[in-house]
Amino acid sequence: MSAVEQNVVKKQSPPVAEKQPKTRSTKPRQVDMGPQTLPTMEHFIQLVRKVHSTELIRSLLESASKSPVPITAALINGAAGSMPIASRNAVFAEVAAMPVPTQNEIEDASERVGLMCDEYGALAVGELLVDDDFKEPSLLQTSTDKFSKALYLFLQQEYWQAKTSQPGRFDHAEERKEIIQRSKSENQSSHYLGPKGVTPKLDDSLEVSLKQRLADLFGNVNAEDMLVEHFEQRDFSQPEQPIVQYLLSINFDGGRYNWVRMGTGQVIDSEIPVITNVKYSWQPVKGTLSVFCDDIPIRPQLAAIFRDVVLGGNGSIESMPVREFDLMGFSTPAMLDRFKKNRIAGIDEISIQHLVVTRPEMKMVQFKGKSVQRLVENSLVIRLHRWEDRDIYARAKDDLSEDLTAYVITQVKLRMVVSKSSQRRAHNVSAQITAPNGFNDSGKTKADTELVFAQLMSLGCARQY
Repeated sequence: MSAVEQNVVKKQSPPVAEKQPKTRSTKPRQVDMGPQTLPTMEHFIQLVRKVHSTELIRSLLESASKSPVPITAALINGAAGSMPIASRNAVFAEVAAMPVPTQNEIEDASERVGLMCDEYGALAVGELLVDDDFKEPSLLQTSTDKFSKALYLFLQQEYWQAKTSQPGRFDHAEERKEIIQRSKSENQSSHYLGPKGVTPKLDDSLEVSLKQRLADLFGNVNAEDMLVEHFEQRDFSQPEQPIVQYLLSINFDGGRYNWVRMGTGQVIDSEIPVITNVKYSWQPVKGTLSVFCDDIPIRPQLAAIFRDVVLGGNGSIESMPVREFDLMGFSTPAMLDRFKKNRIAGIDEISIQHLVVTRPEMKMVQFKGKSVQRLVENSLVIRLHRWEDRDIYARAKDDLSEDLTAYVITQVKLRMVVSKSSQRRAHNVSAQITAPNGFNDSGKTKADTELVFAQLMSLGCARQY
């Protein structure tokens, strides 16, 4: 057979059947019997599923029931990682046999621990843990999970009082989590920039002065009925153990709730006092102060009270100013006109070097196989090239197809030209303001810093108390 005929035969031969991929048999997913065994203990079931330091679960059960649990101890003692399903079912069966009051105590504890395991709670718990918590014979490991860390702090506070020299850390973590959450919303908190490096002080006499100042501010408030509590977070890695975060909370009957009810056949107007809560968060190194109060207009006065009493300013604003920044005015091009109209003496020119904007939105995202709702904030930097002939707002509108009113301004960097003086020639000064209370005052002389801040106040984006 010739070579040509062989080629024809090869072309006419039937194609080889393609290999079909092997189908992988899927096994049914195994699940524990938690909901069936403990239908009223949702939070405890979730805690058992999440905790990696499983001996903490045994400690919780023994502490709540005030008796050893030998079956559970044999199942989970020394286990690493998530508890196996067989062990979980044994734990659920043991708890189901416990008295109802004990079950309620375990469920309440699990709920409090679970609430501390979101992104804010995990941050608060991590801030309060120290190196000694991870040393033998501790039940924590270096690479443990956030659920174990929160449960460890709870057990240490509620059941291991004799084993710790730092009581109340779980309560402190709950307070810290609330502050972190509130700090994300200007509707619940206001932020100020104060003097750096000032250590707070609140003895008995200062506490009396603090209560009286608050009573005078709110009116019709009994200073003696106020509850004042403060916490200190220190850096234990430093020899002097400086204060990193100072938290101050004051509760009192400062408001009234009015409602209408029926009584003896007629309409009666009634009112009851409601608790007003004022909280301060002070970072000495950064000089940042956050004030939490439902009454927004009086927050500047609350900041001044903290400065005068706790920081020791004694009303001297010049020596200890408290500053507040507001970047909302940079959302519209009207700010460019204010650069010309509100320019103060000593400043020849003002221009925007860049804007950082975000558009916060709640989105459903996949997290560990589950759909959860998370706040998403993608930062966008708008910066002008030196040869750009458009202003920054025109560029933003051309590139984004909309103006900046739909965005949140998180950072502004300004370039100011300081006028020539007898001591110094004309020069440029940069001013970068970051929401809520960031202001770069380093790299400037004291005169330039005060001049820049005065210009910011004239523009309406800064205030001083």
